[in-house]
Amino acid sequence: MGSFRSYNEQTGTFEKLIYSTVAREGDLKVVVLNATENQIKPIELANSANSIYAIKNDKGKITSINFFGEDKHKTKQIDLQHKHQGMIPHTHEFHGEKYHPSSARPCTPEELAIIARAKELAQ
Repeated sequence: MGSFRSYNEQTGTFEKLIYSTVAREGDLKVVVLNATENQIKPIELANSANSIYAIKNDKGKITSINFFGEDKHKTKQIDLQHKHQGMIPHTHEFHGEKYHPSSARPCTPEELAIIARAKELAQ
C-alpha cells in the first residue's frame, strides 16, 4: 500500500525503509515498523506534513496515534497501551518540544473517534 523512508537532511536523500503503510483512510494512515528494523524508530524520522499515523505493533494492536502539522513537527500523540496519570488512553500535546511531554490529558470525543477509526482500519 505504501511505505516511507528516513530522510537525511544533510544529504537531502531518502534512505532506508522504516515504516510501511498497511491501511489508509483520508489523512489517517495505519503503519507498521519494517520487520528488518531491530529497534523502534520514531515516526518523527519519517512523516509527511499534516498527517496522522497510527502505529500498529506486531501483535496487531494500535500503540499510539501521532499527529503532525504543516511543518512536519509532532503536535500531539495519543497513547493507547499504557497508563499516564491513571488514564488509558491519554493525549500528550506538543508545543515545540523535541521530546515527549510529561503532562497528559484525557482524550476528547474527536480523539476517541480517531482511535475507533484507527482500530477498525488496523483489522
